[in-house]
Amino acid sequence: MGKTVKYKKSDLYDRVVDEYGIFDYGYEFMVFLAVIGYREEEPDREDYRGEGEIGLENLLNKELYRIIMASLAYQDTGNPETLVNVDRQEKILAQYSAGGLQVAEREFGHTAGDPTNAIVSYIKKFETEDTYQGTLGEIVDAFDDQMLGISQE
Repeated sequence: MGKTVKYKKSDLYDRVVDEYGIFDYGYEFMVFLAVIGYREEEPDREDYRGEGEIGLENLLNKELYRIIMASLAYQDTGNPETLVNVDRQEKILAQYSAGGLQVAEREFGHTAGDPTNAIVSYIKKFETEDTYQGTLGEIVDAFDDQMLGISQE
């Protein structure tokens, strides 16, 4: 078995992945949370590992996720060497994901029923003139394309 990434997980993962199918896999939600953690400047540097565990290859097999991991690592450290240091990237991803989980729990974690609308409303807070900024914009575009079948032309 390949290398695994341990990450902080809560019941919100089960709700958005298994119960409501907003994300197909837990690692997709993890990357989404990492972007939220970065956007809100809330990495969790101390308590970022937990009972969640995924194969690192799940992240590395998708170009978008590799780019997000490398970008987060570079933005976090300012060190270009982190662009190729996968161990450092997965650690930083887990830290921002844990911080993003805290934000998500506050913002839409306690929504009764399907949290899809609450997640979309949270994302729309960052909308400016029908576009999203930076990495969050890339995530929104990918989400629209893959999950909702909406193409941004």
